[in-house]
Amino acid sequence: MVVDFLEMMKKMVACSNVGMTVVRSGEEEIPEFDMGVRRTLLMSGEKEEFFRWIYRSVKSGVVCYLQDYFDTEYCIIPIPESERQYGEFILLGPYRDGYMNDIKLGELMEIRGIPNDYKQELNEYYHAVPVISNLGQWRELCVTMAEILYGDGIHVKVEYISRTDLERGEWRGAEEGLLSTEMVEQRYAAEGLLLGQIVNGNTEEALRCASQLRKFRLRGRYKDPLRDYRNIMISVNTLCRKAAEAACVHPVHVDRLSTKMAKRIENINDRRETDKMMDEMIRKYCMLVKNYSLRGHSPVIQKVVNHINLNLSGDLSLKKLSSEYSVNASYLSTLFKKEMGMTITDYINQQRIRRSLEMLNATNLQIQDIASECGIYDVNYFRRLFKKTVGMTPTEYIKEIRVK
Repeated sequence: MVVDFLEMMKKMVACSNVGMTVVRSGEEEIPEFDMGVRRTLLMSGEKEEFFRWIYRSVKSGVVCYLQDYFDTEYCIIPIPESERQYGEFILLGPYRDGYMNDIKLGELMEIRGIPNDYKQELNEYYHAVPVISNLGQWRELCVTMAEILYGDGIHVKVEYISRTDLERGEWRGAEEGLLSTEMVEQRYAAEGLLLGQIVNGNTEEALRCASQLRKFRLRGRYKDPLRDYRNIMISVNTLCRKAAEAACVHPVHVDRLSTKMAKRIENINDRRETDKMMDEMIRKYCMLVKNYSLRGHSPVIQKVVNHINLNLSGDLSLKKLSSEYSVNASYLSTLFKKEMGMTITDYINQQRIRRSLEMLNATNLQIQDIASECGIYDVNYFRRLFKKTVGMTPTEYIKEIRVK
């Protein structure tokens, strides 16, 4: 009966052009089966190593779907132990759930590090790979066939296994589905070094650490590579945000930059953009630390500085600030200059001009409106202060940025 069912099963899957191989019990020689794209990119021992991985995935009573390094899928259906004289398991595949166009193929080759010389051969292969139009129905069919094979109303289990990062090159021999312990330790150490450089606002060293961190390729978790790229950048954004917080940058400043980066992450369209954006992100967080870090300052100065930065258009007189934080005005003035290296007035003016520069670059507001938004209500005084700080008038600055 099992033999008849296997024949019927072969005809059923043939309707979808999917290959079927019955692996015999105790088979010493590796069976002839469709290795998919490995026939194009065959390495020494590749067939043996790939088959060993398949063999290790066989579990009694479990239908296993294997997504391989080349984004094709195989299905394993174990044969019941009582019928093992007919075979140990059934291997279906390879197949895909969609056609491989040039864009997808280019992305896959870049991610997997496949030389461009193989592109034509790969194109030819992927055009021949069976495409399952409704993968959900196909998987249900496989489970149904397995349950018929087992009989007696037995409900088989289902597993999904991905091998995207473990089939070639530096990943060969790593733990199944995981980075090796040593590589995990190295990656976390690289992340720690990156965080330390951002905390110190050291841009060049942080970029160097990021370059080292990029060497640790993480296993893809989604079929859509863009989702993986974006998730990596979300993790980097989180790491940078935590570093800025550790540098005692006020959460408002950190959240403003983190939110801006999060919105941009969702517009990433390829892997090259992730590398470019990672470097830009690190530069911006390092600059944020340089501008707003209060690490090492006394609690009262941290509170006063944050209050100034978040209320530039308000009353920032020494009398108001000392009253707000219940500290003697003379003491606050002396302590501020000691810790910040400038008077409170000079710091306030510096931050107001910095804010005006941001607004001149990002808005079309009139100069008097920008001055008011920054807490300077005398536009002539604003112009004088701006020229003293920047070296040119606001009007001259606007003309310059428009030319650029």
